[in-house]
Amino acid sequence: MATRRPASTSTTALLDAMTAATKPYPSVPTHVRLCDHHMPFWDGILRARMREEWNSVTLVIAGQLARCQYDIEHESLMLECETSVIENARGTLVANPRVGVLEALARREMALMRSLQIGGNSDGRQAEKVKSRRLEANAGEVRDQVNAEDDLLAT
Repeated sequence: MATRRPASTSTTALLDAMTAATKPYPSVPTHVRLCDHHMPFWDGILRARMREEWNSVTLVIAGQLARCQYDIEHESLMLECETSVIENARGTLVANPRVGVLEALARREMALMRSLQIGGNSDGRQAEKVKSRRLEANAGEVRDQVNAEDDLLAT
């Protein structure tokens, strides 16, 4: 029988969140190829879940999502330089193929987010996960403030 996680409002959950906030997020697995321009997306994705929720499979999916989100940003910037409607070789106005690429990337992004359970969901358990994730994020902010104050006192 699986052990239940303490309610996000409990003292145990608060202590667990504070303990987790002191630990680093997982690194990119060696078999997942990410470039420097993917890393801001990777960092954001990792922060969308608690550290304990990551495993070898979900980290691969996180890498795929980071690449997908970068591609969406890149294609969006390219589309800004173009227009949504272009003229083809025959002089007919047609939809810019980049719009279709962006739509396909958006569908892929949503599927990957569903796999990681980081999108919106009306499931009650999801609501509890969101509260726990927020608790850990808040604990991380407190940790950062304490570290900053310690740095000030040390100088």
